[in-house]
Amino acid sequence: MDTAYTDSPRRVSKPDEELLKEIRDRYKAWDDAWKDHRKERDKDISYICGDPWEKKDRDARENAGRPCINHDELNQYTNACVNSVRLNKRGIKADPRGSGSTDQTALLRQDLIRTIEYDCNGPSIYASAFQQMVEGSYAFFRISRRYVSDQYHPEGKAAGALGGDLTARNKSLFMQEICIKAISNPNSVLFDPHCIEPDWSDAKGCFVLERVNRNDFKKQWPKAQVKDFTWEHRQIADGWILDDAIVVAEYWRIETRDKDVWLLDNGRVVEEAGQGGKKRTLAVKEVYQYVTNGVEILQRSEEPEPGSIIPIIPMIGLERYKDEGGTSKRILFSLVRLARDPQLSLAYLTSLEMEEAGLTPKSPFLGYKGQFDSNREMWTSVTKVPHAFLETDIPDNWPAGQVPPLPQRIPFTPNFQQYEIAKDSSRRAIQAAMGIAPLPTAAQRQNEKSGVALERIETMEALGSYHFVDGYDRAIRLAGRVIDQWMPAIYGDEDREVHVRKPDDTSQALRLNTVEPYPDSKDPLKLVRYPVEEVDHAIAISTGPSYDSQRRAVESFLDALIGQMPNLPVTPPQAAQLLSLAIKMRNMGPMGDQMADLIAPQQGDANQTMMQLQQQQMKMQEQEMQLAQLSAIVQQLSIEKQSKIVEGEYKMALEKLRTETNVLIERLKVDAQMAVATINAKDQIEGERAEAVQEARSNAAEQMAEAQKIQDEQEHDMWLARQEYAKQLQEVQEAAAKAAEQAAGPPQ
Repeated sequence: MDTAYTDSPRRVSKPDEELLKEIRDRYKAWDDAWKDHRKERDKDISYICGDPWEKKDRDARENAGRPCINHDELNQYTNACVNSVRLNKRGIKADPRGSGSTDQTALLRQDLIRTIEYDCNGPSIYASAFQQMVEGSYAFFRISRRYVSDQYHPEGKAAGALGGDLTARNKSLFMQEICIKAISNPNSVLFDPHCIEPDWSDAKGCFVLERVNRNDFKKQWPKAQVKDFTWEHRQIADGWILDDAIVVAEYWRIETRDKDVWLLDNGRVVEEAGQGGKKRTLAVKEVYQYVTNGVEILQRSEEPEPGSIIPIIPMIGLERYKDEGGTSKRILFSLVRLARDPQLSLAYLTSLEMEEAGLTPKSPFLGYKGQFDSNREMWTSVTKVPHAFLETDIPDNWPAGQVPPLPQRIPFTPNFQQYEIAKDSSRRAIQAAMGIAPLPTAAQRQNEKSGVALERIETMEALGSYHFVDGYDRAIRLAGRVIDQWMPAIYGDEDREVHVRKPDDTSQALRLNTVEPYPDSKDPLKLVRYPVEEVDHAIAISTGPSYDSQRRAVESFLDALIGQMPNLPVTPPQAAQLLSLAIKMRNMGPMGDQMADLIAPQQGDANQTMMQLQQQQMKMQEQEMQLAQLSAIVQQLSIEKQSKIVEGEYKMALEKLRTETNVLIERLKVDAQMAVATINAKDQIEGERAEAVQEARSNAAEQMAEAQKIQDEQEHDMWLARQEYAKQLQEVQEAAAKAAEQAAGPPQ
């Protein structure tokens, strides 16, 4: 019994005969409507539990000493169907749908829903309900709420030991949070049998039943008007008052009232009639919960529950309608419903096979009395000990002259082969009934199938039962709608602190419904605000591979990515983050986390972030100083390099002049020799020869003087260049010293 939906005290309400009559009438009518569904479910569960035999057949066989056994073939297929859903977990997903809902509101709803599912182990509750549906055609779970805290801390007492704000801690005593709860016994729920919507969201009522011992009832409901029930009470509340127990039920009821609204000419929608405009009458649905024993209302919710949908979530298997007596009757199917007959046939054939095996004679040799007397020991052990020979005696009173027959082995061969053929036919019938395609004999050998073939076979098996997965998705989507409607009422407290779980499995603390934006806990420079508003969102189902499969895929991808890191356009911080993530994916424990933090430290709180910012600013100032010094040094080196280039050019010019001078001198020597040769060759008079020689010497002296003059001029130019270089070098050194002094700043 879940009474966490209201905080009203348990009290005795005034007699409400009209409501009690509705409760009793609906209980009787709905119990009759669900009787066949429950009966078939109970039979399905018997088959799942390995007992397909009717009680009378089992008793008859056991009383006669005949085998009554069963080889289960159903659970392997139901487990495969259920575990495929457990492996590919579903979750509720919220998307914006306009009319006030935005990407930000949808993201907040998604984070809150993910946190609810995580804290309540929602995927396991969904999977357990799915297993109940697959095995028995229907299941239920519920959306409920609970108080955040149940522990009161007196202010001023041990406050230092507890730490934190005691006022905020005690405030959580009156705050509630949404939770998901399982309903272990589906037969404890009587749901409206007249639903039309595929997800049964249009239900007008629902019962959640619990049998309470009479003594426990008196303790649990001490203010009840009736504690000792009479025969008249049993007549009034038929089916509620039992011999040793009382049926106490949560009765959920949808109450509908009309509400008129007007669309004005200016586009506003108001509840009061205005001038002109268009009128529309809305059917407003409100959900109420009552706790009753069929005789009186034990507890009721003073205010309607949030939303417009009963928070008991049905998960229904395959629905079919059959015409019976001119009316359509709804039939709910489980995965094993049509496989019950072939399973019973298999159990019958197995029992017959074992029964025939039991007919095998336990005395393998047959002979006349007295034939085994002499060698009784050897004949007794003949089936276990090999003997070289065996001798037999002539039976007593055997006619003389006649040879008695030797002892004979009794031949018996059970007809196992025919039984196995029949059993294989039953197994194939089970597979066909459960939507599983039987494979040929050759295809059953795993070593002869490729990975693609195996994947296709698994897909075919999944498709055979996918209509149950569709019902599973409908139920989770309906749960998401209920939670979305409850959010503003449950999480609407001003400045409420909550924690949410992110898609990467990290958590973050948020403050809901703050008046002003506040600094984000992970990024103090960013101002955020998280209002929980009354807006609708589109609810969908998020599906995907298992967490382990995702993790293996991410590990493999990161390994390949890090191997190609030098070739990728990523910055060093991004590369550090990828390497840190790759280390964390290896699950190497605390040492691995330390390694990852050293490579890429995690973001801490606001104070730590501010310290990191200050450290970064100091490092930037130091780097700017170093950059100024380096710039001055680069400038000095650049000037030195330019000066060296000028010096080299002067050296090259001087060397060129020296070469040209040497060539000119050599040419003059050759010309002088030629002139001498010419003079000697001429047959002239001695006077003319002397005049010619004198003229040649004079010309040679003039040329030598000209060459010496040119050489002196070049040496003078080189000296001037050296003086200019020394002056420039001194200016560069003075400029570098001044730049270094400016970069160092004033003395501290």
